[in-house]
Amino acid sequence: MNLLINEPPLQVLPTLAAEIGLNNAIVLQQVHYWLRVSTNNRDGHKWVYKTIDEWHEEFPFWSKRTLERVIQSLEDLEILVAGNYNKLKMDRTKWYRIKYETLHKLHENANRQNGGMQTAKMTESKTANCQEGNRHFGVNVPAKMAVPITREYTETTTENTQRKGSSRKRVYDESSVHYQLAYRLYQKILMDDPSFKQPNMNTWADSIRLMMEQDSRTVEQIEYLIDWSQANPFWKSNILSTKKLREKATTLIRQIKADKAKEARPKAPTSNYRKGREELVPEWFDKRHENNSEETSEQATDFEAKRREILAMLGKEPLEDAK
Repeated sequence: MNLLINEPPLQVLPTLAAEIGLNNAIVLQQVHYWLRVSTNNRDGHKWVYKTIDEWHEEFPFWSKRTLERVIQSLEDLEILVAGNYNKLKMDRTKWYRIKYETLHKLHENANRQNGGMQTAKMTESKTANCQEGNRHFGVNVPAKMAVPITREYTETTTENTQRKGSSRKRVYDESSVHYQLAYRLYQKILMDDPSFKQPNMNTWADSIRLMMEQDSRTVEQIEYLIDWSQANPFWKSNILSTKKLREKATTLIRQIKADKAKEARPKAPTSNYRKGREELVPEWFDKRHENNSEETSEQATDFEAKRREILAMLGKEPLEDAK
């Protein structure tokens, strides 16, 4: 096997490695790359979020424990800022951003200690792209961080890492939102079919990720689609995987909207003609012969006239017969 640049390389500047350590520099450069392409804006900053397993895919030459120590070291240096903007409480995935101000100060301190010689050399090598990258973040980012990752590495997206012939596959931690949503669907299916065979949860979680990243579905939308589909008599027999959930998501959304519109439509008043007619009949109507021992002939005549009049109103007898 050829070990000399037959795959996208990781890049790091020696100057950055000299200031914060090689391992720290490698990780920080990767975080910087992902921040440049991130669309996760929170509190005025761009963030990148990955589980430790997902970071480990990018640095397979370290153990997870070593990687955790490197990340913690960057946090202790206050170069890497951790946050939590997860929508599910059970999701413990950490969000990260770079505190470029701290990095800039470290850079300035190092320059003062070196007599400014290093700064002069780097100033001469700055390019227009580097300056544009500095303006992009709104702070004076040191030149060493302004250098973007190579084009070859930008092609190493999650999809490409799973291309044919690649042995690197994304692994999802059980605490990740992708895994949790996939597991939610699995549990819903089990409620209806306890004998349902447990799927490859990693594959299921990846379909959820694609729904979020490529289809722009939110966590709340996916959660709702899972619950709704598994409560629907038709769809619970057809949505038996996250892949199928993703394929049918648009159809499900349209049906949900149609059902809600139908429910919101005002209902026509129900005809209850017979009941309305019956309410016209007074309580005494059928009590003609009860307790009438003292009833006079005149009272009897009036009663009969009233009774025939009511029958006529109900359509039981022509009105003229009541006269």
